[in-house]
Amino acid sequence: MKDQIEALYRLQKQDRRMSSIERKLAAIPRRKREMDKDLANLEAMLQTEVDKLDDTRGFRLDQERQLEDEEEQMRASKQRLNQVKTPRELSAVQREIESTRRLAQKRREEIVNITTAIEEAEARIKSMEDALGELRTNLMAERDRLEAIEVKLGKSAKKAEKSRKGLLDQVERDHLRRYERIRKRARGVGFVGVRERRCLACKMAVAHQTYVSLRAAEIIATCENCGRMLYWAGLFPEDESNEPKPKEAPKSA
Repeated sequence: MKDQIEALYRLQKQDRRMSSIERKLAAIPRRKREMDKDLANLEAMLQTEVDKLDDTRGFRLDQERQLEDEEEQMRASKQRLNQVKTPRELSAVQREIESTRRLAQKRREEIVNITTAIEEAEARIKSMEDALGELRTNLMAERDRLEAIEVKLGKSAKKAEKSRKGLLDQVERDHLRRYERIRKRARGVGFVGVRERRCLACKMAVAHQTYVSLRAAEIIATCENCGRMLYWAGLFPEDESNEPKPKEAPKSA
């Protein structure tokens, strides 16, 4: 029985290694999507600022045109001063000039404020463009790094799969079917150690006689709580600190 325990142990260890590779491979596309999303968000923010700046420039141009009209109106009103014939007409023209002058003065102040806002927006956009350029450079380098890791992990995955096939031949068919069934149901961990009479996956105690038989490598037991196949962790002391810790124990078969 000890040879089967050792074979299952090596198989489980190999499966854990493959699971780790698969998780890392699966994380790479997610990371790429996150990077693309970050870039798209910053591009959208920049475009929003550019659109606002264009609108502000258009508003300033409209204000400048209105100011030109008001200044032209004042010039025309001043020319009319030489043509008035009555004090009443003079008073009306003077009121018109003063009213137009006040409007023009407010317009000039508004144009100054708008110009200041434009300059601030231009500086903000320049900063965002610099940040966007830096982000694109960093993301390109990160994408290259991830793709290199992806290639390396792909090779490791193929090598691990090949090694696993060799290990399958060392496990008896009944044990293998049982192991594969449990592993599929139990989050990839079907063969776990027992230490101090406790299953290292679900932490539940095993019967004393079962523990004795496990220590003697006489049986491959089943945890009555989580349903996983059991072995005595002391058979492989070099790996006692690397036991699996599932997030949730599966129900008993």
